[in-house]
Amino acid sequence: MNHYEGVIVEELRQTGRSEKADWWNRYLKGVIPFLGLGIPEIRKLLLDLNQSEKLDQLALNKQVGLVNGLMKGRFAEEKLAAILYVQLFWLGKMKNMFLVNLISDWFDERYILDWNTADWLCVRLLTPMINTGDSQVILKLKQWNLDPYLWKARSSLVPFAQASTIMNYSREIWQFSDILIRREERFAKTAVGWVMREYSKHDTEFVLTFLSKHVRYTTAEVKRNALKYYRKSLRS
Repeated sequence: MNHYEGVIVEELRQTGRSEKADWWNRYLKGVIPFLGLGIPEIRKLLLDLNQSEKLDQLALNKQVGLVNGLMKGRFAEEKLAAILYVQLFWLGKMKNMFLVNLISDWFDERYILDWNTADWLCVRLLTPMINTGDSQVILKLKQWNLDPYLWKARSSLVPFAQASTIMNYSREIWQFSDILIRREERFAKTAVGWVMREYSKHDTEFVLTFLSKHVRYTTAEVKRNALKYYRKSLRS
């Protein structure tokens, strides 16, 4: 653990609240332990430390070591700090493929073990990269989609849900969803439900057609999520 990683981890532990940690530990059923901090608190901690220590001006190898060390950490907030560090200080400044390859290594090293970390990573880092229209990012996600590791495969699709450019990727969303819906893991399937729910705001027929063609693989949970807005429209 380098000096700056140690400072961040110590601040996280001192700032965490046990009651909040207990709530998150129950919610995620002990899959990953929590210290009890929210995203705004972690973000402020990083910005304050950067103001005093100029973290974003350190040599790149030291920053990479810092970020990897945080992502390797035991607690959820350490991993979230790594994600927020990349978002605050690297996103839009570093090449997308440098960041995607870094994230790919996190999955391969099994630093990401739960849906909370994976989904925050998708929303904070991968969705903005998709919005840039970078074809290399999409090609990389296509590789992830076939990966046997659940969280890497899930993260190939989830970033599209909140993408402002979601309608540009109907082919990819269909292809990636076709792979994930066939997997047995619940969180592979729920990724499909989440993205189809958001896509249905723009093209309901696309979602209905996908669900009809994948009935044998689709759970009630997936249908409930995918059809949330469609069912609301029928009731109105």
